Amino acid sequence: MLYFSPCRQHVDQLLASWEGTPGCHVDRDAISLTCKKVHVRFVPVHDYHEALRCLREDYFNLVMVDIRDLGLASCCVAGYAQQADKLLEAMASEKDVETRFGFHRVLVAVAGEDNDQVDDLLVHFGHWGVGSVIRDVSMCPLSAGCPREPRSLHFSERVADEMVRMMLQRKQGKRALCASGGGITGIYFEMGALKCLDDCLRPDAVNSFDMYFGISAGAVVTGFLANGYTVDECMAAIAGYEGGRMPPINLSLFKLKHANWEDYRDRLRRTANGVGGAVWSFLRGLSTFSLETLVMEYSDFVAPPFRGEAFEQTLRGFFSTPYATNDFRKLSRPLFIGATDQDTRSHVLFGDDGWQDVPISQAIQASLSINPAFRSAEIRGRFYEDGAVTRTSNFMEAIRRGSDLIFVIDPFLPYVSKEPGFARQRGILYNVDQNIRAISYTRFENARNAVLRYHPNVSSYTFLPANRLRRLMSVNPMDHRPYLPIWRGAYLSTLQRIQLLRYRMAGDLAVHGIRLDTERAEQVAERLTRTPNPSFADFFPDGRVALREPSPIPQLAAPPRALPVVEPGLRPVGVGPAVA
Repeated sequence: MLYFSPCRQHVDQLLASWEGTPGCHVDRDAISLTCKKVHVRFVPVHDYHEALRCLREDYFNLVMVDIRDLGLASCCVAGYAQQADKLLEAMASEKDVETRFGFHRVLVAVAGEDNDQVDDLLVHFGHWGVGSVIRDVSMCPLSAGCPREPRSLHFSERVADEMVRMMLQRKQGKRALCASGGGITGIYFEMGALKCLDDCLRPDAVNSFDMYFGISAGAVVTGFLANGYTVDECMAAIAGYEGGRMPPINLSLFKLKHANWEDYRDRLRRTANGVGGAVWSFLRGLSTFSLETLVMEYSDFVAPPFRGEAFEQTLRGFFSTPYATNDFRKLSRPLFIGATDQDTRSHVLFGDDGWQDVPISQAIQASLSINPAFRSAEIRGRFYEDGAVTRTSNFMEAIRRGSDLIFVIDPFLPYVSKEPGFARQRGILYNVDQNIRAISYTRFENARNAVLRYHPNVSSYTFLPANRLRRLMSVNPMDHRPYLPIWRGAYLSTLQRIQLLRYRMAGDLAVHGIRLDTERAEQVAERLTRTPNPSFADFFPDGRVALREPSPIPQLAAPPRALPVVEPGLRPVGVGPAVA
């Protein structure tokens, strides 16, 4: 626990008061307390800058702000409420909302005479949304003759009870993976990011999320993971590697089977009839005929060039094997695929109640059918297109279904150029793509920030492509060729994010019984960094491909009232393990 107070005497006085509490043991040297089978180690700080540094480097289960006036001559508390206020304001102002410490795990202790000033403090800290504010009435008014002065032990007992309650209220919720869209290059990015996560959270953590949510490109990837295919197997199939459960696949759109012949044949006939009628009316003097009229009135005759039926057939084959299923209801771990009703412009969640009978392959086809590249997919007499039209990510659905640890992968970000006029010099397709990416990510970022502030108990980690990688991915989101450089960029940027937030991620994963270990990923990253043109084999530490099938994963039992502890070798954490 991070203990923020005006001076060291505060923690000494608090520990001394616990020495008389039944069932509690105090260790003055270790600055720790064992009470009600919970071991708490205090990390005392007295400057809010130092407190912020600690919160950005270590994992803490609780923060206690003690601004009581103990009447100690050597300890100045004048204006310390303002210091505490600065700390809370700085904590609330973290630019990266995923590194923000949840105020529901902040305990504040105040004391003083029964007057408006103390009442205002109680209201003010309540305004910040802190988890608990306790008033030490034994300090009123720092006089032994105070007729209402209870024993000081009463306050320490209340603090101990509240500390234990706030720490142990962190129940193990569900873990969810939410993967967004981004075309074929988005599929590649998500594979590279998941490969890094798979190496850091082994064994089989990527295939053992409690829930999977996919949209467009993310629907393809989560569909495979929920069916038990590993990331290694998916990458091997893209790289053309033989010997795995998945045969080599080619995501190129420029094949006859992907061409939207049916729509073009129908629209060509309608166009011929429409233009012929317009020419006839013009010849009879009943109307005028111009290029403007042709563009404005006959644009409906231009159809999307591709259709997704061939991809659906490929997916159906993968999901129809003895170790997979094309039925949402038969999956061992729930899968939800987001798509958009093209006519009502509403979001549909395939795999949810009422939509579970739709084959998974058809749901994925609907989710990836982005217009104007693909024609919409027909299901139950209605037409569905890319789920990203209405939602960037379904992480809010994950929270609603009980997830408190969510990994989000979003490859669909715009490239940010430092060169003025860079976008202006590019073509119309590039700028349309960049505008859609900017709208999509801005929508997601604003929604995520608001939702996480409303749900401080939820830990979320978002993995995005580095800006240099976005430039490559933005050339053409449907380009199937650059999978190796995208995999490498995704792997390295994901590891960088994990290393940046390791102090926090390790604790959140420990709540779920998962150990974070980056050693294997660091070996792969070193290999990828020194290799100019990596191959698929370079995504393995020793340069040799070793595909693994997911092993049977037993249900992880909730630790017996355990609190997260970061593995040895990292900086010290705020709380030790629970005593069984």
